[in-house]
Amino acid sequence: MIVKVNRGEFLKKLRTVEKAVTENKIKPIISCVYLEVKDEKTLFFCGTNLELTITSTMECEAMEKGKVVFQPQLIDEYVKELSDDVILLKVEDSTLVIETGDSSSEFSLMDADEFPMLANRNSKEAKYCFTIPSKELLEIFEKVKFSAAISADNLSLNCLRLDVQGKVARFVSTDTYRLTYLVKEVETENEVEVSIPLNTVEAITKLLRSEDLKDINISVKENHIYFISDNTEMVSRTIELPYPNYGGILGTAQYNKKMIVKTDELMKVLKRIQIFVRSNIDSKYGAIFEFGDNFMHVRGVSSIAKIKEDLAINYTGDDLKISLNVKFLLEFLQNFDKESDVIIELKESNSSVRIASVDDENYIYVVMPLALKDM
Repeated sequence: MIVKVNRGEFLKKLRTVEKAVTENKIKPIISCVYLEVKDEKTLFFCGTNLELTITSTMECEAMEKGKVVFQPQLIDEYVKELSDDVILLKVEDSTLVIETGDSSSEFSLMDADEFPMLANRNSKEAKYCFTIPSKELLEIFEKVKFSAAISADNLSLNCLRLDVQGKVARFVSTDTYRLTYLVKEVETENEVEVSIPLNTVEAITKLLRSEDLKDINISVKENHIYFISDNTEMVSRTIELPYPNYGGILGTAQYNKKMIVKTDELMKVLKRIQIFVRSNIDSKYGAIFEFGDNFMHVRGVSSIAKIKEDLAINYTGDDLKISLNVKFLLEFLQNFDKESDVIIELKESNSSVRIASVDDENYIYVVMPLALKDM
């Protein structure tokens, strides 16, 4: 393989596919990036962790076709420090040589024929779902993914759920202690129900944060989901396990108490409370909330200190005492405009709590209370 490439574009594409690469000591080749000269003008990049595969292409000037597999970290650091606009890549004696006008380096290679390509990577036969601007998809992922189960021990919850029906896309995550639900209108005639692994969502989120991609076309084929933007393609296996009936959770609760408060005012109180309760041995992040006639009292303790906060609110309903996870509340509220009003609906001390913006019923959070203990 002998090819000339633009240094900046090469580095950009390398970092794009690196988002799918994870360290794997058992199978080191998965920790690598695959590079192939497809024709005289196209250089193909691929990174995979067997669950998610990211591919991309760039223009090049190829003198000799070929394919290589290498660990990307050192090459990334080295190419970043080069000053030439154009660099030469070539293979000599099973090593990758990178040359510029005043620099030459050699990197070890692995057997390119052993590099695993994810099955069903070809997206041509996939069923089109909808198209969404990359910035909107990034915002949705960041607003929803935080409440998915972190551990892969329960794969059915270690994911983000995407349900598309009647030109409405529903994005859902839950770890059984809380549930986040976001609705987005989309242009589509197809219906889709898939569970996207949380690791895939995290990797795509990192990519969308760092790369200025255009519209994302989302498609599904068998047990794979595709996110395609120009010459960059992300394809992931989906989780083929039943997902909880979130519609039942959202639709059955009947709340009889309600408070309205400024997001910023509530977050300031909760951040101070969190300092004390994050190390609470009996109930980590747990605080006692008391609601009454247009007031809210919050109490929290640690092993060496305690705190009590009062906040004036707009409250209707009987008095209520309930224990809630402060960290859970903050993780949702941080996605709101600080100047917006948030509405919190409650029922009993052992019943779920529903949170949403006063102005937006398309983004909802349901959180379960903790065991109520005296502090």
